[in-house]
Amino acid sequence: MQAENIGRSIKAMVVDDAAFMRKALVEILSDSGDIEVVGVAKHGKEALDAIKTLRPDVITLDVDMPIMDGLTTIKHIMIRDPLPVVMVSGLADQGKITFEALSLGAVDFFPKPSGTVSDDIHDSGADLVRTLKVAAGINPRAIKRAVKTNPRPVHIKDRDKHAPSGLLVVVALQGAVSSFIRLASALFPLKHTACICIQDMSRAVLRAYARELDAITGCAEAFVTAQRLYSGCCSLVGKYGLPEMRMDEAGEVYLECGEGVMGLETFLHKTAEIFGEDLNICILGGQPGDEFYGLASVVDRGGRVYALAPDKCASGGLAKKAIELELARPFDTEQALWNSLKAFSRQLALRKGFKA
Repeated sequence: MQAENIGRSIKAMVVDDAAFMRKALVEILSDSGDIEVVGVAKHGKEALDAIKTLRPDVITLDVDMPIMDGLTTIKHIMIRDPLPVVMVSGLADQGKITFEALSLGAVDFFPKPSGTVSDDIHDSGADLVRTLKVAAGINPRAIKRAVKTNPRPVHIKDRDKHAPSGLLVVVALQGAVSSFIRLASALFPLKHTACICIQDMSRAVLRAYARELDAITGCAEAFVTAQRLYSGCCSLVGKYGLPEMRMDEAGEVYLECGEGVMGLETFLHKTAEIFGEDLNICILGGQPGDEFYGLASVVDRGGRVYALAPDKCASGGLAKKAIELELARPFDTEQALWNSLKAFSRQLALRKGFKA
């Protein structure tokens, strides 16, 4: 273990078995001007020994390492003393590994651009720095692993794919992945409601993650190009841009790639315009921006905004502000929030004349 660049605000540790990658990651983070790399480690066991004394704010963690791999390491970190962990790995396209890391409590999974030893990692340096800065601001006390399930999902057949009667939009940004996995395991598929979950993941990670979530729920799809919303589906949207939404004359709702990158405020306005009182927004994590005009539009049109209590969110700024502005109803536990979402789905079904 070696110390690097003492004196900067965010303390980071780099854990990777490849000497080239350790050196490159230290250079990228140190050159940011905001991050102090307090140490490096060649494998998980070395990292666990060093964490006790170095007390980093955030850790970059490789997956495939000798002595102790990354998945075993994150298990120990979350049991001993949770810390924000960003997986930096060339295995981002392997769904089981990606999903397990996020389920165990990793706040993000950052793909190495060209494999285990990526000599082009500097090209992704700005994105990596942004990712670590976000991760460093996450509340470690709110990081929890998702309980493993043995699902027997019933996949929705094409003939049963009909237009949704309502929409649930889940905002699960900045460390809220494991919280959303718990929600999905408890709720999905919803019979007469479609779901869109917004998560800050890259396209490659989102696809692998969606495949594994679909194995649990039977309804998850990564939004990549165009997609029709239907009852029971869960469309996963990544940080590369929110989709345009339109309704045709037959009442079918479509998600399509827009010309530019749509902001969350505009997206919420559009969902409120289309779904009105049949819209629910669920805030599990994120920091505030201009979303409150969009949330106000949801409420004005009869929709509902629910938020996990800020101290229970890995990143509670958005929930806190929405609650203060009296736009969102707070829930002190995930279970209470899940129960309210289930109740909304049942009430919606009865109001539309379906069997709940």
